Formats: sequence, structure tokens, C-alpha cells
Amino acid sequence: MVEIVFLGTAGSTFFGDNFTPSILVDNILLDCPSPCPYTLSRLSWLDKIQLILLTHVHPDHSLGVLELLWHLWIEGKGRRIQVIGPTGTQKFFENLLREIHPSKYQDILSYGVFFEAEPSTKIGNISFYRAKHTVKALAARLDFRDASVCYTGDTAPSRELEEGFRDCDLLIHEATYPPGMEEEAEKDGHSTPIQAANTARKVNAKYLALVHLPYARLGPQIEETYLSSAKKIFSNTFIPKPMDKFILEGGNLGYKS
Repeated sequence: MVEIVFLGTAGSTFFGDNFTPSILVDNILLDCPSPCPYTLSRLSWLDKIQLILLTHVHPDHSLGVLELLWHLWIEGKGRRIQVIGPTGTQKFFENLLREIHPSKYQDILSYGVFFEAEPSTKIGNISFYRAKHTVKALAARLDFRDASVCYTGDTAPSRELEEGFRDCDLLIHEATYPPGMEEEAEKDGHSTPIQAANTARKVNAKYLALVHLPYARLGPQIEETYLSSAKKIFSNTFIPKPMDKFILEGGNLGYKS
């Protein structure tokens, strides 16, 4: 049994009380935007996080790690957090911290245990694949005893992901651009709900969750268009709300109230 909590689902920037993508899969946090540590602390979940997996270092996916390192340093309990990201992740945070606190940046950075993954890297039950984005980016597959969760991060359609995500139970796929803008999406390293649904169909996924929706730019009414366009291709599509909880067990996904 795997518990999945969608902490944030908005695309590129916050919208109301919804922040950018961050998904808690058991004790693994997929992406960590800046509001994420506070949200986890408020829910008394901060201590349960064993690993943060960053798909890439764009601020809407990563700046919560900076906030968390600062918090752990100030807290002073010696707790450290594991962070996996693409090549250059540690240097990214090192450069930020050097600007923020030149005399203490190394101490603060030491509260993160960094590992930089390459496409085709496998760490425990996590397999990494190259995402097609504007910077180095990873997508990830998490295989559990009787369930699998795949997360694209930001990506244009990718044959590599189609190969790596085959027969997954839950595909969490970005959908930054509205239907009809497939060419523009690909040029910007993103996808539309139509492209996400096509990927779900090709990989024989059981469920498709659309995240990274452009609420700030297009408003919440886009959900109807996104959902209807995706469902025409892949019927088991849904758009999670912030703080929606699900249980994935034996290939079946159920909402947890």
C-alpha cells in the first residue's frame, strides 16, 4: 500500500492556496517548492520526510530545499536531509547560500546530503530518466512491492519516458500548456493534457494525474477543458486538488478522506 498526497499542483507559480508541484509518496517528497517545508511543518509531517527528489532546479520545483536547509541549520538539532537531483544540484544551492550567507554557507549546505543522479541511474526502488526540458531534468519511477508511481517533472513528450514508464499504475504528468498548443509546449520543454494522455495510453498506465496547470495565467476554469480533452484519449484521468490524499494498492487507486 502506497500513500500519495498532492501538496501542490499549480504550474510555474502559486495560485491562491495552491502552490507548485510537490507530491509526497510515502516518505519520499517529489519536488520541493518554497512553501513546502512550512506546509509539511504545519501538518507535523516534516520529520517523516526521508528523501527529497528534485526533478530540476527551476525555482518552482526546488527553492523549498533552500528554506529547509536554513531551517535545519537554525534549529540546530543536527538532523540532515537527503536530496537527489540532476547534475549541478549541489552547486546550485551552494551558489545561492554563498550569496545569502558568505561566512556560513558551507555549514548550512552541510545539512543536505546530496546525490546527483544521471538518466539510467537506479537508487533503491527509484529509477531515473531524462526529461525533455530547458535545463537538466529528471523524471522518476518509484516501484513498490505491489504498486508503481511515475512522475515526469517538467517535460515535453519523450520516447525515453514512454519506455521507462511502461505499465505503471499511476502516472503523474505535467500539463503546462492548454490543448491545441502542442507545438509551443514542446518548444518550451512542456506538455499539454493531450500529450500527457497520449503518454499514459502508450505506457499502459492505469491512472493519470495532471499537475503543473497554469492556474495563475488562465484561471481555475481551465480544469474542465484540460480534463475533457485528456479523457477523450485516456479515460482514467483526474486533476488532483491541493492536499488530496490517495491510497494505491494492488494497482487500484482510491481517494483517502
